[in-house]
Amino acid sequence: MKRLIPAMAAVVFACSCGTQPTQQVKENGDPIKINQIGYPTKGVKIAILSDSADQEFVISDFTTGKEVYKGKTSEPKEWPFSGTKVRTADFSDFNKEGIYTIISNGTGASHPFVIGNDIYQDLIKQSLHTFYLARSGEEIRSEFAGKYARPAAHPDLKVKIHKSAAGPKRKEGEIISSPGGWYDAGDFNKYVVNSSITVWELLHACELYPEYVNKLKLNIPETENELPDLIDEILVNLKWMLTMQDPDDGGVYSKLTSLNFCGFIMPQDDDSERYVIQKTTAATLDFVATMCKAERVLRNYPELEDFCNYIQGCYMRAYNWAVKNKDILYRQPEDVRTGQYNDDRIGDEWTWACIEFFISYEDELPMEVLPKDYYRFSVPCWDSTSTMAAISLLNNKKACAFMERHEKELLDYITEGFFKLADELLATYEQSAYKVPLDVFPWGSNSECANRGIVLMTAYRVTGNQKYLEAAQAAFHYILGRNPLDYCYVTGFGSKSPKDPHDRRSVADSIPDPAAGYLVGGPFVGGGNECGHEPNKFAALNYYDTNASYTTNEIAINWQAALVLLSIMMENE
Repeated sequence: MKRLIPAMAAVVFACSCGTQPTQQVKENGDPIKINQIGYPTKGVKIAILSDSADQEFVISDFTTGKEVYKGKTSEPKEWPFSGTKVRTADFSDFNKEGIYTIISNGTGASHPFVIGNDIYQDLIKQSLHTFYLARSGEEIRSEFAGKYARPAAHPDLKVKIHKSAAGPKRKEGEIISSPGGWYDAGDFNKYVVNSSITVWELLHACELYPEYVNKLKLNIPETENELPDLIDEILVNLKWMLTMQDPDDGGVYSKLTSLNFCGFIMPQDDDSERYVIQKTTAATLDFVATMCKAERVLRNYPELEDFCNYIQGCYMRAYNWAVKNKDILYRQPEDVRTGQYNDDRIGDEWTWACIEFFISYEDELPMEVLPKDYYRFSVPCWDSTSTMAAISLLNNKKACAFMERHEKELLDYITEGFFKLADELLATYEQSAYKVPLDVFPWGSNSECANRGIVLMTAYRVTGNQKYLEAAQAAFHYILGRNPLDYCYVTGFGSKSPKDPHDRRSVADSIPDPAAGYLVGGPFVGGGNECGHEPNKFAALNYYDTNASYTTNEIAINWQAALVLLSIMMENE
């Protein structure tokens, strides 16, 4: 596809660094909300205007000021999550490449934005590059990280077995080695449960768009080897996950962590003792699901054949452990105070693992037909994984054909459950004054929004129904600026982006701006108290750009992976 002309690209770069015309800056957010990175030439293009806007709006060329398009706004409609009435301005039929602003006599001018092709390439690369910056046990080198370079930290070559993880052959206090992987979030710990959905979503991008992924360059140390850069980055965490399996029985530890969160210091300054904590059924099943997906994707690369054979043996042993230990739930030990990722409903983990296993081995469905009450068709999250099983299955025509012949009732049940969810999200979009398929604001609501977009994109890919695509694009536009607070919620992008995320590295490195490409958690219905604010009664406004707000401004690898997968879908569909 044609790339933006250099002059246009230069302005996009300037905007991503926070540079903008002074008249565009609004202390409380611009009254015209747009995707601050821009819109593809094809697809729905909608801006959100305050109810004080005129019934007409115009689009002007950002460079010349010349009016290039005129349209009418909708009637005002209230969005209960922001407590405001807004109008929509639909300019989907305007497809000329360029840089523009939207102007309304009642509200002024919007931030500048691009209309063009391949406009999300920088976003994809930067959001993926954050995984390199999160590597544990490895020097982050200046030639790949610039001013965010740092020494190696947390080698994890001498990790203790916590008493909760002790077994017949690995005793409490015994030392094991578990190097590599990515730091989970704003802290320096590593969690199998959260790593699993993260790696799965990155692998799904590789599975859907292999030609695109094979050409994607990420500026990481492995760039010159034979493998695609995204595969190289995935392998960093996949190999760490393999070290979290007990070689004696096949069970998988939940996390590798210090006993307490450290202060806001750089990784190399943290000398806390590190432990592996408790094997659980959920962690082990998540491991099985992710490794099944990994084996299928990595088999496409002949140089990884031996590694794939090793993975196969590991997930077989993990599955056997889970069958013998069907409901061992995580319980936080009294002396551990780091992230829990505890889940008391693990039927969906069983569905995820078994369906992924089935896709890999079509002649058998593990545990026969799983009980229907094991399935939870909800937006993908680390503690809600049935829908990821459905996404994998519906993306695999061969597995669906086999199930059509041998397990049609189950296939129909999964298909109906998935599309019931997709249709609910579509209805939310169509009824929303803000034209977004989002009506809940949990911790990490931006990730919730991205994963809703992924569900809708999957529905579009299966059916070809443009309505699903339109709603998925709306989720993407919301994250990138078309929201009540006028934030592009990705650091370093757009005209207004987070400056002070809850991340120990960003706080302790003395660099004014955070690294670009991080998706912050976003508005949270219960957030604010932790940073001295009374929570806003309107959930979509309850966001605070301060490192003290871990409930709204933290970063996390699973949120990051959702942004990456949705961005790659947007770029390729």
